[in-house]
Amino acid sequence: MADRKRPTSVHRRLLSYLLAPLFLLLVAGVAVDHHVIVSPIHSAFDHSLSRAALAIVARIHARGDGQLDVNLPPRPPLPLRAMPDEHFFYRVSLPDGTTVAGSPELPVAPDNKSADGFNYANVTFRNQPFRLASYRTNETGDPLVVTVAETPARRDRAVHRLDVAFLINDTLQMAAVLIIALIGIRIALRPLQRLSRQISGRPAVALNQLQTDEVPAEVLPLVESLNTLLGRVRDSVLSQQHFLANAAHQLRTPLTGLKAQLEVLSRETAGTNLQERISLLQGGVDRLAHTANQLLTLARAEPSAHRASHFTAVDLTHLIGEVIDSSLDRAIAHGIDLGADSQPVHVTGVYWLLHEVLNNLIDNAIRHTPNGGNITIRCGIADNHPFLEVDDSGVGIPIAERQKVRERFYRSVRSTSDGSDGCGLGLAIVDEVARVHGARLSILDGTSGRGVRMRIDFPATA
Repeated sequence: MADRKRPTSVHRRLLSYLLAPLFLLLVAGVAVDHHVIVSPIHSAFDHSLSRAALAIVARIHARGDGQLDVNLPPRPPLPLRAMPDEHFFYRVSLPDGTTVAGSPELPVAPDNKSADGFNYANVTFRNQPFRLASYRTNETGDPLVVTVAETPARRDRAVHRLDVAFLINDTLQMAAVLIIALIGIRIALRPLQRLSRQISGRPAVALNQLQTDEVPAEVLPLVESLNTLLGRVRDSVLSQQHFLANAAHQLRTPLTGLKAQLEVLSRETAGTNLQERISLLQGGVDRLAHTANQLLTLARAEPSAHRASHFTAVDLTHLIGEVIDSSLDRAIAHGIDLGADSQPVHVTGVYWLLHEVLNNLIDNAIRHTPNGGNITIRCGIADNHPFLEVDDSGVGIPIAERQKVRERFYRSVRSTSDGSDGCGLGLAIVDEVARVHGARLSILDGTSGRGVRMRIDFPATA
């Protein structure tokens, strides 16, 4: 069997839709920040480099013989001093390329005719990258070109540090946005979660419509469709119930007339050869009438046929006494000791349904308990749960069949072996009524070591 595909989570889908745009925004933000900070940083370092060139110009003087005197110390002062891991070079040259001072191999930046006389370029000098600034001036009386060059380590380090700072800042901002978005998504999905709990917490037989007061507009069409479907199912169930109830009810009238005619015919043919056949007909009509009554009860026991107003406080002790009174003659006729062991207890339920349940349980017990046996009806409270049970000393129900006997029209081995005329609906009705009351039907061994104990445990008392 293939593994069931895991359902897609709306939460995960929304998260996946957010992650990609947020990541792209993060990358774009870092790129924009880098672009924005690089130009000012380079401008600042270029300005510092231009000041170094101006400092060199300030130390150039013309001598009386027309020569230039460049007064630069072996170690430049602070404006010219480079960091330990950097290199700084300068060159003072004439427009024709003649070097007056400094490193003669240092290239000169191309003249771009800038307004301030400074021109900048990136060059490779002595196998290292350098930032170059050339200043063309006539301050000494003769045209000169002062070129200064430094390794870009400081500016690269500054750009790198700012890039890291902006990356951390943007990442934290995006993380905060993502967390806020996730919290918002979780809050926004709460109506869906409430709807899910409302649906999952409903009894399987509940066909009333879902509440739409707090349902989001996006989910409202789905809920309305579910309500429409529930309405159709409820109408179908009610139609089926009405059909069964009407059919069973319509059968009762002709069966009652037929039964009366057979009784008259039985008296008229007493002592004749037709007496046996008429007795068989009477038995068949009795079974048919019993089946019709059971079908009617089953239809009326459907959970959807009952409203909250139908449930009232039911005294189980009084109910047991009433059912025993109506069943005592039949039990005595079968030589069965029928008694009760009752403790005062009340449950919330539909009285006539519980009356029918107890009738069915006692009827089954009488059918399957031999002469000389006993049947005990008990009620009380165990572990804060009210209970009602019928305990007999009959043939019992095999463990393998205890689940099947709850099915409609299923007849157990004991029913077919002892010639019982049941229709297989008694325990189905009991199980259905138990579910209507939120109770649980348990089929247990009889307390005497024989027979079976049918126990209904009701919901816990408040």
